[in-house]
Amino acid sequence: MFGIEPEFIPFLVFILRVLNNAIGTIRIVAMNRDYKVGGFLLASLESLLFAYTAGIVLTDLDNVSNLTAYVLGFSVGGYVGMAIERRFLNLFNIVDIIAPTGIARDIANALRDDGHGVTEMYGEGQRGEVHQLRIVTHHRETRDVIRVARTINPNVFITVEESSVVHGGWVRSQHQHHR
Repeated sequence: MFGIEPEFIPFLVFILRVLNNAIGTIRIVAMNRDYKVGGFLLASLESLLFAYTAGIVLTDLDNVSNLTAYVLGFSVGGYVGMAIERRFLNLFNIVDIIAPTGIARDIANALRDDGHGVTEMYGEGQRGEVHQLRIVTHHRETRDVIRVARTINPNVFITVEESSVVHGGWVRSQHQHHR
C-alpha cells in the first residue's frame, strides 16, 4: 500500500484513527459554539480520514492487527479530543454555592483570597437565610473552587454550569498576570 511496509500499516491506522476521532470531538464543540466554517472544514477532514482509514481496515477484515489498531485508535482519539478541548478551548464554568450565611461568608473570603471573583446574593432557603455565591471560573479551576468550598463545609449545595462566553467581571485565569 503506497510503498508502506505491511508491519507499519497498523501504526498508520492507529494514528489516522486517533486524528479522526480527535478532530470529530473538536468539530462537535466548534459546531455547538456556532463556528460554522470551522465546523464545516473539520467535518470534511474528519470524513476524509474516516473513509481512508476504514478503507484500509475493510479491505482485509481478517487482519487482527489493523482491526486492533482501528479500535484502539478510536478510543485514544476520544481521549485526545477531550484533552485538546480542555487545553485550548476557552471554556468557563459558573459555580453556584448555596450555604447558610456564615459558612457562605467563609467560603467567599477563602475564594477571594485565592484570587477568584465571587458575587454574593441573599436568599431564603428551606431552613432559613442563605447566601448564593456565584463564581465564574475557567473549567480547569472548577475543581479547585469546589475543593475550597467543601474544605470549609462538605455539605454545601453546589451546582456547575458551562458558559462559553464571558465578558467583563473578574475571572482569575484572565487576571493571573496581575498577581
